[in-house]
Amino acid sequence: MTLASKYYIIIILCFFLSITFAEAGSWNDKPIMCEQKDIALKIIKDKNEISLATAMSSTKVRDNDGLSDIPAMIPIQIFVNLNTKTYTIAEYHPSYNSICILAYGDDFIQIGKKL
Repeated sequence: MTLASKYYIIIILCFFLSITFAEAGSWNDKPIMCEQKDIALKIIKDKNEISLATAMSSTKVRDNDGLSDIPAMIPIQIFVNLNTKTYTIAEYHPSYNSICILAYGDDFIQIGKKL
């Protein structure tokens, strides 16, 4: 084996050893609060939050075999109190008549066109 052949082999090995494999994100079990629709909406109303936006969410759900390959289309709403800057992001599960709180907090800031 010639010296040039050894260099080529080393270069090829270095090329293949430097390749990194991209990993996909992982699904986590984030705890969320769920409550019957009437009770959840009363709590949101008591905070004087109004519905600012709504959308349909492609949501990963569980089935008998774990996480379903087919996402469920679930309505979500963003509620905001523009005075106190509190917010709640909620998803509605019509088959259970329940609302799950995905996130809530303070210091809501609207970016873009003001209301």
